Amino acid sequence: MKLLRKLLLLGCGGLLLLVIGGTSLLLPSSWQVSVEQTSLHSAAQLYPLIADFHRWHQWIGWDDQEYGERTIQIEGTAASSGHSYRWSSHSSHGSLTLDRCLPERGIWYQGAIESEQINASGSITLEPLPGGGTLITWKDRGDLPPGTGLPALWMSSKRSAKFAEDLHRLHDIDLSRPAPDAEKPKRRP
Repeated sequence: MKLLRKLLLLGCGGLLLLVIGGTSLLLPSSWQVSVEQTSLHSAAQLYPLIADFHRWHQWIGWDDQEYGERTIQIEGTAASSGHSYRWSSHSSHGSLTLDRCLPERGIWYQGAIESEQINASGSITLEPLPGGGTLITWKDRGDLPPGTGLPALWMSSKRSAKFAEDLHRLHDIDLSRPAPDAEKPKRRP
């Protein structure tokens, strides 16, 4: 009886793994995120915050507990094609590089998310609202290797929540205070 129970448990466990693996193979191995947030700030006030990676620390959150302490490298001229942001920690790495910038309209970027190769693209756009203020929209999409449907689904959900949190910080930013000095995490030599 004990042997039969063990065989049954092994069979159910194997079947469960087969179902999970098959599901992961059948689901798309890409993520897609679109998050919107309104702000009382004008597009002219918000644009410098999104188009300069030196200022992202003012509104982008980073969880040292989850991802570890990061090192960053920022290169290029803010608000121009080629401006890039690279990060690395014990559990995350990647880069974003601006490929198009339109003053007071938004930025468009290419990214290598948890990869050395470009596997993502996105934008943060600013749309003035009729009564004042701005609609901020952050879109991001990317691809993981084939057969990674479940991680891609998880990544869509996780990135949506993260982007919503970051845009809320951008919405709440106090522009009456002078901008703090540039972010000072550990930098690569």
